[in-house]
Amino acid sequence: MKKIALVLAGALLALTVTAQRMTDEEFSETFKKGILHLSNNKLQLAEENFKTLHQEDEDNKNVTYLLGQTYARQGEQLPKAIELLESSIKAYTPNYKKTDPTEKRVSEYAYYYLLMAYSKNGDCDKTLNALNQFYTIYSYENEWYLVDAQELFRNCKPKEPEAEPEEQIVQEEKPVEKEKPKPYKYPEQKHIIGTKDIQYTYKGMEWGIQVAAVLEPVYTYEFPGLRNIEVYMDNNGVYRYIIGHFMFKSQAERLLKLIKKKGYNDAFLVNVKDKQKFSEQVITIDQDNVNKKIVGKVDFRVQIGAFRGDTVPDHLMEIYLKLDSISETQVNDLTIMTVGSFDTYEEASFYKELVQDLGVKDAFVAAFNYNRKVDLRHAIMHIKEQQKAIENRKKKESETSSQ
Repeated sequence: MKKIALVLAGALLALTVTAQRMTDEEFSETFKKGILHLSNNKLQLAEENFKTLHQEDEDNKNVTYLLGQTYARQGEQLPKAIELLESSIKAYTPNYKKTDPTEKRVSEYAYYYLLMAYSKNGDCDKTLNALNQFYTIYSYENEWYLVDAQELFRNCKPKEPEAEPEEQIVQEEKPVEKEKPKPYKYPEQKHIIGTKDIQYTYKGMEWGIQVAAVLEPVYTYEFPGLRNIEVYMDNNGVYRYIIGHFMFKSQAERLLKLIKKKGYNDAFLVNVKDKQKFSEQVITIDQDNVNKKIVGKVDFRVQIGAFRGDTVPDHLMEIYLKLDSISETQVNDLTIMTVGSFDTYEEASFYKELVQDLGVKDAFVAAFNYNRKVDLRHAIMHIKEQQKAIENRKKKESETSSQ
């Protein structure tokens, strides 16, 4: 009976362990949190995230690399950092996907953090070997890493040799069977990002305010009440939104107070000349300027169809028999067919339902800045800002007239 009870207890324990495994969604969320903590220099929090993921999947070399990076940057548990990073570099690929939670290979920066760990641990010969490997594979994406890697080697202080044991037992190494590589399925690229490298000639620090750090890029209009925002992509693929370049920290601190009053309580000071974070500036997202603006009138229309070329498809031609006052607007190589023109999204949305009832089931509301089609959310925000400006002007006029 005791044996049966033990077997049952073991089975229940195995079921419990299996049930506690992370879902793909939980793994992805923990991964993203870890990447954001790395980018915000919250290394202990990043360590906790990647330690959890490493316990979940010890064979995931990308997680192994990122956990090793947290140890190397903190200068703690250096032997463990070296063990993890040495293991991870076997999965190096030049096609590394920075923010993809399903990525199991590692970037060229694994060599950089490995030589950092060697240097801090006093393994100077290994630091030099890792530096030479880094030279060989580096894409020269950001030359700062090469300069810093050289500094890490030059500043390496050899550790004192450990006393050798009286008798060494040499064990015969067993051949390790290489696991056949599985075909990698590349994720679809969500955005086309245009960037430019930033070179600083002034050697001192420059202070700015980071208002956000996100994994999915957004346009700067998403930050109401703020202007002069610059966007940078760091070496972990995180997009950082920065305001200001101040030589004096006190100037940046004053601006930080104003930004927090606008509701951005998580904003904080950064050195915008930190090349690990701010050497690659984002210029375009999906071929649109990251700082794109709406100037002038915006109206909302119900889009009922679109076609390329000079021949209207038959199914769209039939719509001409169903609806009145159809307008055609040329947008790049497309002809956009719309009906109506409304000052508010709510009015256009109500009219869209009427159009759908008439048989055009796929009709939807689109926003236009004159004859330029614009993002619907951007247009709604633009309208709200205009209304707020009008209200503020009326309030000031009222206060002036009452004096």
